[in-house]
Amino acid sequence: MSKAGPTTTLATVHRLVRWFRWSAAALPTPIRPPGRDTVRQRYQLERLLHDGAVADISALALELGMISDTTPDAEAAARVAAAQNRVTGILDDLRCVEAMIYPPVLTGAGLGPGLRAVAERLDLRLLLDLPPSAFGGQARARIGLLIADHLHTLRPGSVVRVRVRGRRIVRVNITDQQPGGSARRAHRAVLRCE
Repeated sequence: MSKAGPTTTLATVHRLVRWFRWSAAALPTPIRPPGRDTVRQRYQLERLLHDGAVADISALALELGMISDTTPDAEAAARVAAAQNRVTGILDDLRCVEAMIYPPVLTGAGLGPGLRAVAERLDLRLLLDLPPSAFGGQARARIGLLIADHLHTLRPGSVVRVRVRGRRIVRVNITDQQPGGSARRAHRAVLRCE
């Protein structure tokens, strides 16, 4: 056996290993879609926050504003106005948490406009390819949460392409490229919707 044989074999093995690493990186990563119970629980939690704490804090902020406006003492009015600003900040934080649990725009605006609103709020460039026919409420919620949850994992400035196909068996393909010249990443999910 010549010396060229083992060296050639070793070089072939190295090429093969590099090819396997490259091809494995090119395969889409599976994403686990939210179940029906999870969607319902997240929606109920968002509604509980919205109808409970957020509504109460909004009323408190308005009441503090009225007290600040009607108080004759300037120092007390300034302290009440500062408290109102802190309460308004807390209210904004609660609304952000609420939107991460279940984006309210998915309920009212529909899948396309809702996802575009989420992407805009997160400063992402979204290329959305949806089927022409609309999904039912449960399917729309599951697909929307799946995509919105993934969008929350990306850095601002990322470019995201989302393609959704199917009716009963829905295939979701997400390709993203984060800023800084990083490689594209592909993700996929399959949902059974009825």
